[in-house]
Amino acid sequence: MAKAFTSVNIEFKGRSPATDILEQAGFEVIVKMPNEGWPDDETREKLVGVKALLAGSENLNASTLENANDLRVIARNGVGYDKVDLDYCTSRGIVVTNTPGAMSDAVADQVFAFILALTRQVISGDRTVKEQGPYDVVIGEDLSALTLGLVGCGSIGAEVVRRALGFRMRTLVFDPWVDSERIVGLGAEPVDRARLLSDANVISLHTPLTAENAGMVDEVFLASMQTGSYLINTARGGLIDEKALIDAMQAGRLAGAGLDCQGTEPPTGISLDLVKLESVIALPHSGSKTMAARERMSIWAAQSMVDVHSSKIPKYVVNREVLSDLELS
Repeated sequence: MAKAFTSVNIEFKGRSPATDILEQAGFEVIVKMPNEGWPDDETREKLVGVKALLAGSENLNASTLENANDLRVIARNGVGYDKVDLDYCTSRGIVVTNTPGAMSDAVADQVFAFILALTRQVISGDRTVKEQGPYDVVIGEDLSALTLGLVGCGSIGAEVVRRALGFRMRTLVFDPWVDSERIVGLGAEPVDRARLLSDANVISLHTPLTAENAGMVDEVFLASMQTGSYLINTARGGLIDEKALIDAMQAGRLAGAGLDCQGTEPPTGISLDLVKLESVIALPHSGSKTMAARERMSIWAAQSMVDVHSSKIPKYVVNREVLSDLELS
């Protein structure tokens, strides 16, 4: 019997649709939660004899996959794939998939949780009441008076635009990979990067982490933002030069930042210095952690595993170059 391994929880309220899908396709399903930090040695050992992996945050590269001789598909339980060596997987004939759209509502909701918490001083206000401090109300912002700027407009970005319309926010989008007509159709304005940074009061990042854009939010980027603006990152911590952001925050250039992800997770070193700032709200990479989103992600990932097992092309293949060498239909 083919083995399917998952390193993420796929049981919700006592049921596991993903397990049902895999078992009905003939898989033996092995579920084992990783130790803290997703150790490479543990990843290397668990993949021996495994044909399909429902992957979490483990490193998947030439080293950790060296003994995974039976592996045919890595189904990422999420959108990002920065921890997967796509070139190596392609050379090995391993199909890599992800689940774009499965978490879009959950992450978009979190973006506005950050925006509202920052602009209405929710955290400090809560602390004032609990500590019986003076009711010296900090003046906040009406969202309808602010301009939201998105870097990236995939499925999550599109949901953020839809929510911004509900708050009557003007919304700008910088995404050279998305057709301008689609952006306009959503109700936003396509702009270049310079215009986005100069005009937006709130900048929200919605782009995958790649070698080309690592550290894109650097000193120049931050200096181009409006004084008193806000930065939201629910994508990947590596998009931000964290030392540059600390300097900008301490200089008073930004009014606040909402960070669901950090350069190191859990944060240490410079990442820890950043999240400890009073004007930063940090969460433990929990944007997709709603019941509906997680269940949907696991179902889509499981279906991708079954598709490859059945010699079919999955819906969301990341390394599409691999398909030319495989007999999938």
